[in-house]
Amino acid sequence: MKQLFFSLLVLVGILACKKDLEVEPTDDNELITTVELVFTDAASVSRSFKFRDIDGDSRTKPEAFDTLQLARNTDYTVAIYIGDESKGSLEDITEDILEESDVHLFVYKPMPASLLSVQIMDSDKNGLPIGLKATVKTQYVSGSGVLQLLLKHQPPLNGRTVKTGDEDAGSTDLDLSFPLIVK
Repeated sequence: MKQLFFSLLVLVGILACKKDLEVEPTDDNELITTVELVFTDAASVSRSFKFRDIDGDSRTKPEAFDTLQLARNTDYTVAIYIGDESKGSLEDITEDILEESDVHLFVYKPMPASLLSVQIMDSDKNGLPIGLKATVKTQYVSGSGVLQLLLKHQPPLNGRTVKTGDEDAGSTDLDLSFPLIVK
């Protein structure tokens, strides 16, 4: 009888602990069908490059991407604009991402890394990077590659802050690889 009571007590304890481990989602990812990157040089000349996947089916074709064509040895400021065209008209969701900046992080990954360097210029209320605004410096050497742009969604998990400025946490709202030419 003691053994049965002890076994039941252990089982109740395990089930109680298991409930604490369940992850409760606190926020949904955005549907993103359109991304615009605006590069502005020191002479205030702006160039816009877009990604569009209107149906949002994630089977993105290469023609959905503009090729980033940047001058070598040049400093740029970059602004990102995000939209959703899945309902027929363009809904600008950049402001939504900015309002929820404490759970969003844009990550820029040039490949090869020698083509350009990126410095994020905006931060959330906790002083952590957002990435809607950045500076880019192209290198002295001409070349081609890709600029991978990630948008990480990092909402609190079970009441704990997940966003630390590191890209590893959270889910990925966006993972795009723009063709890149520096000449």
